[in-house]
Amino acid sequence: MKLSPFWLWAILPTTVSASIVCCLAIPNFREAGVMRADSKHVSKATDEYLVQRDEFEHLQVEVETLRIRRDNNGHSIRTDSNDSKLISTMTRPIDGKEVLDQSIRIGEREMMSVRPAGLALDRRNVEMQMTGSFDAIFNTVRKAEEEAGLSRIRSIDIHREGLQVQVIVGIDEYFHAVEGKQE
Repeated sequence: MKLSPFWLWAILPTTVSASIVCCLAIPNFREAGVMRADSKHVSKATDEYLVQRDEFEHLQVEVETLRIRRDNNGHSIRTDSNDSKLISTMTRPIDGKEVLDQSIRIGEREMMSVRPAGLALDRRNVEMQMTGSFDAIFNTVRKAEEEAGLSRIRSIDIHREGLQVQVIVGIDEYFHAVEGKQE
C-alpha cells in the first residue's frame, strides 16, 4: 500500500512536529514543576523571614518601652557613689517604738569581673542591721528596693526577739565602672 503524496506531506510534518514538541515540552513541564516547588519554598522562607522581622521589630519596641519606663522610674546605673541615695533611703530615726537600733555598714567599691550585657560595673556591698517592729523593718527594705539606683537585695536574715524583729539585710549596689580609678 502506497500512500499518496498528500498524506505523506500531511502525516510526516505532523509526526515530526509532534515529536519535536514532545521532546521540548515534556522536559519544560518537568522543569516547571521543579520551579513551582522552589517557588513554594521561597514563599515559605519569605513568610518566615517576614514573621521573624515583625517579631524582631516588636521586641525592639518592647525594649525601648522598657528603657523609657526604667528611665521614668529612675532606676538607672549611676557613675558616682556620691549620687547614691540608698543610704539616706534606708536610714530610719531610732524612736524607741518602731526602731530600737540601726546600723549601716558600707563596703568599698570593687570592679566586677563578670560584665553583664557587656557593661563594666562596680559593686558596693551595703549591710544594714536593724532592730524594731516588723513593719518598720520591711518598710525600710521596701524603700531600699524602690530607690532610684540599681541595687539588689542579696540576703535577709531575720530573728524574732519577743515583739521586736532583728534583721541583717545585705544589699549590692551597682555603678558604672570608673576605668583605672576606684573610689
